[in-house]
Amino acid sequence: MMVSDKQVHQVAKLFAAQLQVRPAGKVAGPEVPLRPDSVELSRESREVQAAWQAIQAAPEVRTEKVEQIRAALEAGTYRVSGREVARKMIARALVDRLR
Repeated sequence: MMVSDKQVHQVAKLFAAQLQVRPAGKVAGPEVPLRPDSVELSRESREVQAAWQAIQAAPEVRTEKVEQIRAALEAGTYRVSGREVARKMIARALVDRLR
């Protein structure tokens, strides 16, 4: 099939006419108002987030506990069960392995 110059010019005129009728960047079809993206967190997610924030806000060292132990040490009344220390060490090691 042979395409003549006249046919090319007609197609070009039609294309130019369409561009003038429709503003650049617009897509034909119904106008849809743009809405910003939004996210809604589940109740469980909000609870986890609140717990995480509470943990982050907690001090690294519990000063009241340290002061109790210091006072007991100074008074000579601080007693530690070796069995209890071993139990806590094993529990901590197990928890660390799960991480």
